[in-house]
Amino acid sequence: MNIELLYQDKFKFDFEKDLFNKYQVRLRKISGKILGRFSEKKVSGEKMVEIISKKNANNYVILLDEKGEQLKTHQLKDLIFNTQSKTITFMIGGTDGFSEQFLKKGNMVMSLSRMTLTHSFAAIILLEQIYRSVTIKINHPYHRR
Repeated sequence: MNIELLYQDKFKFDFEKDLFNKYQVRLRKISGKILGRFSEKKVSGEKMVEIISKKNANNYVILLDEKGEQLKTHQLKDLIFNTQSKTITFMIGGTDGFSEQFLKKGNMVMSLSRMTLTHSFAAIILLEQIYRSVTIKINHPYHRR
């Protein structure tokens, strides 16, 4: 299973990027063979359109939007580890989010909160939850019930 995180806006503050990087390092250290490749990239809206238009059974695309489905951590873990797709691509839109038409093109629309989050906070929270999902899967003590 490969995980891709694509976002449009840059991290505005060093502390945001630092925290994001800490979870990246943690995820790469612990995921081993349980996850394949994890990648994150700042991309343009046009690139997101291109990626979603090429979506196929090997790529499960999850669009983040405040109106999406809210998952519990264990549901996210199950989604990550039970999907039949080779890659899960999470997309965080630009300042205005995604259009209704674009939202219909994803496999799933997911919400991290009913509140509006900055894109950097959304990326950090999502990455922490992916990391937490991996720790649950391997019975690592990070996630305590």
